[in-house]
This record gives sequence, structure tokens and C-alpha cells, in this order.
Amino acid sequence: MRLREDCNYIVARAIQAVQPDTAVRRALEGKAFACGRVILIAIGKAAWSMAHAARQALGDRIGGGMVITKYGHAMGDIPGLTIAEAGHPVPDENSFRATEAALALTAGLTADDTVLLLISGGGS
Repeated sequence: MRLREDCNYIVARAIQAVQPDTAVRRALEGKAFACGRVILIAIGKAAWSMAHAARQALGDRIGGGMVITKYGHAMGDIPGLTIAEAGHPVPDENSFRATEAALALTAGLTADDTVLLLISGGGS
């Protein structure tokens, strides 16, 4: 019986370690960026959880951004980010509008600025 418990524990920990938010948090904690702005763009079904984790890891270092996710997948506001729900797997008018808004955020960037692009699921 102990072997089954150990296996279940290992599987559960492995699954948690590769969750999008866990992976993003691990990748960004302590990360240094150039002196310019950091703009976050997140797309896909896990976009909200990845953007939330990025915001937790980087805080106010994120100077704005856009989260585009499937209807019903946004779990509230994230300070400094615009959240848009849109069609999946077939893009709809909200998909195109949100994409245009995300692209507009990248206009006028300089070599010192960073675009943090987080892509999950079908968005890739």
C-alpha cells in the first residue's frame, strides 16, 4: 500500500511542477530585464493563470499587457493587464479585436523594452 501512496504522491508533484502558472513563476522569479518597459501578452486557455503568475513574480515591473483566453477561462482582474475572452477553437470578432489591441501595445517599443509573450495550448 505504501508503494501506491508514493507513486500517487510522485505523479501529483510532477503534474503540479509542469502546470503553466508554476512553470511561469519558476522561470520569472528573480529575472532581470533591460531598463525599459515590460509588456506582457498572454494567449491561450492557460493565459490567465500564466499572466497571474507573471504578475506575482514581477509585480509592478510589468508596465501593461493583454491576456487573451477562451470564454469562461478568465478568473478575475489582474492589475495593469487587460483581460479579453474570445472564441476557441474558432476565432471570433472578440479574438480579432483582442489581437489588434495586443499588437497596439507593442507599437513604439524601443530596444530597451521587453515583450513577455506567454503562449499556451492551441495558441501555440
